[in-house]
Amino acid sequence: MGNIAAMYHYVREKKGWDGIVPMHPHDFEEQLDLISKTHRIISLDEIDKFNSEPWCVLTFDDGTKDQYTFAFDILKKKGIPAYFTIMSGPHITGNIPLVHLVHTVLSFKSDEEIWELLSGMYDTCGVEEESQIYKYEQNKLRRYNKFMLNFKLSVTEATIFLESIFQSLFPDKYKFINDFYISTEEIVEMSQAGMTIGVHAHNHIPYNGDPQEFYDIEIGPCKDWMKSVLGINPIWYTPAFGGGVNQKLMLDKLTPVLVQNGFVGAFSTREGEISDNREFWMDRIDCIRLPPLGTSSYL
Repeated sequence: MGNIAAMYHYVREKKGWDGIVPMHPHDFEEQLDLISKTHRIISLDEIDKFNSEPWCVLTFDDGTKDQYTFAFDILKKKGIPAYFTIMSGPHITGNIPLVHLVHTVLSFKSDEEIWELLSGMYDTCGVEEESQIYKYEQNKLRRYNKFMLNFKLSVTEATIFLESIFQSLFPDKYKFINDFYISTEEIVEMSQAGMTIGVHAHNHIPYNGDPQEFYDIEIGPCKDWMKSVLGINPIWYTPAFGGGVNQKLMLDKLTPVLVQNGFVGAFSTREGEISDNREFWMDRIDCIRLPPLGTSSYL
């Protein structure tokens, strides 16, 4: 049995948020108990120290409020450390990343309404077949909508389309940001409680193929904001979308730039265990693959 890093996003009840697939807090707490039976859950500060038993690092992406409200509360109660990565863009620019616009609109507008709008405005040729990448979605219109918004439309087209609907649902964008994302004060509280805080993204875009340019627009602004506003100097990184379609290129080309700017390690979305003599990029296991939700053999 080897070392692992568990990957988490939303930890909350759905309560109307039909555009996401969250982990229920009760399942999260049960999963921590199950992991603790086979692994020692450690902080990133301990990752390069000698460990006589298999260890697990808990990693959280996106910095959404539920991670503070539910996950952090459970972790504090159990005395368990974890690693949280945050985004600076919503706090600095007031812009909501495309991925969260998609989640929000799919939660509060019916698939019938969204599809009627999309099919009336854009070319939907080939969507029925190509949307099979979302075959786990039983509703065919949900498959069509997700494919159109995430792949068929350009980022600009999808953003303009979604923001017009989002504005009708949440007229006060800044209130939404305050309610949806962990606040600066909460991030500082989590850090002071022993949680490791790392860089996730500025605007949550996938790796663009140019390591220095990508660092300058997506990583550096978040790191600088964390240092100046939060008083935290992050040395760990987790990329949005695991890098996206350019992941393999990112794992190779981005590493020297990260090291040059003080980063000591990063996490990908590749599935696998982590050796005692870890590499700079470490694999993770999606929480839904681990008991009680999944049946993988990592525990």
